[in-house]
Amino acid sequence: MNDRDDVTKTTDEKYAFIQDLYDEYRDPILVRDQLVNVLIAGRDTTAALLSWTFFLLVRHPPVLARLRQEISSIVGDDVTLDRSHIQKLRWLKCVINETSRLYPQLPVNVRIAAKNTVIPKGGGPDGQSPVMIPKGKGIGWSTYHMHRQKEHYGPDAESYRPERWETGELDNIEDFALMEASCVIVRVLQTFPNLRLPDNALNEPTGQEQQSLGILITSAEGCKVVLD
Repeated sequence: MNDRDDVTKTTDEKYAFIQDLYDEYRDPILVRDQLVNVLIAGRDTTAALLSWTFFLLVRHPPVLARLRQEISSIVGDDVTLDRSHIQKLRWLKCVINETSRLYPQLPVNVRIAAKNTVIPKGGGPDGQSPVMIPKGKGIGWSTYHMHRQKEHYGPDAESYRPERWETGELDNIEDFALMEASCVIVRVLQTFPNLRLPDNALNEPTGQEQQSLGILITSAEGCKVVLD
């Protein structure tokens, strides 16, 4: 990609995200860096979600069995797996939502105030007073802990319970489901009908396993399963 003509040749009449980036930045190196950032972010977050999903499924056999039954009844032996199948897999959506709740892909985050900003709540002894964030100062939060708040998710907020997403009690919570992850989960369970936890693997209560915290949160011991 040396100039605008080279970029335009590849787009023809189709919409291309790379063309919009080039139109805005006019810098091939910056466009390349932006694209790499998007691709890597999408890869790592989806990989972490999939790892935690299977990590939890093999430790909760009833949840896994119900998911297998749903896939068998809705997808069956269809060679093609498309959006219409995924939209009907309600239990799979619950499983992904619950996994993302307990192990959010970005467990902590920080933002820097671009100007003097007042947050309406969070200050004072009761947390109900305004908070002043001066320009240039940062504010951080832990999604990991927010997703375990009992006032939002009930007294068993620390537990892995996908059922909480099918009763309507969390209709006001963001939909976490991802199409890409859903397709991979379905195909893995179809390909390995006896996927399970290894006999020698630790099976600790949810949240008490060893974790590795970087930009993402991952299992420190990996996701060990028997593919059978």
